[in-house]
Amino acid sequence: MNTNSDIKITDQLERELIERELGSQSLGFANDVKRVIAAVQGIFTRLQAEARKAKVVYANG
Repeated sequence: MNTNSDIKITDQLERELIERELGSQSLGFANDVKRVIAAVQGIFTRLQAEARKAKVVYANG
């Protein structure tokens, strides 16, 4: 799961970099909000995966 979220975040960062390099115009406030929500969801996904790993390590001693 962690690898999938890393790939999604990397893909998003690459798209944003390409947009900036090409000088494209801002896609508007709604799209900016969508990007922020996606980033936050990615962070929560990663935190949940880390919490699951921590539980397994703790349970196994």
